[in-house]
Amino acid sequence: MTSAEIEKIVIETLVELQAGCGEPGQEITDATRPLSDLGFFDSLLAIETTLALEQKLKCKCPNDNAFVEKDSAKLLTVAQIAARLAQIQGKAA
Repeated sequence: MTSAEIEKIVIETLVELQAGCGEPGQEITDATRPLSDLGFFDSLLAIETTLALEQKLKCKCPNDNAFVEKDSAKLLTVAQIAARLAQIQGKAA
């Protein structure tokens, strides 16, 4: 699966979560940093969403949180998350 395809899945998942939380529809793009840009999205939801994405993509994120850079704790954009998951998925194949 390409990074662009994974990006679409990440955005779709975030949009579903946003709707489920009753939040007003905020545009989610490849530049969105879910943990800082989306008011409903917190660190616990990031872990739960990582698990859901792992199931959808059939891969395992090494640090159980696809939304934060492990070593620097930098908050990632949707594009960075997708690229990271594509890399992980490629190693699992």
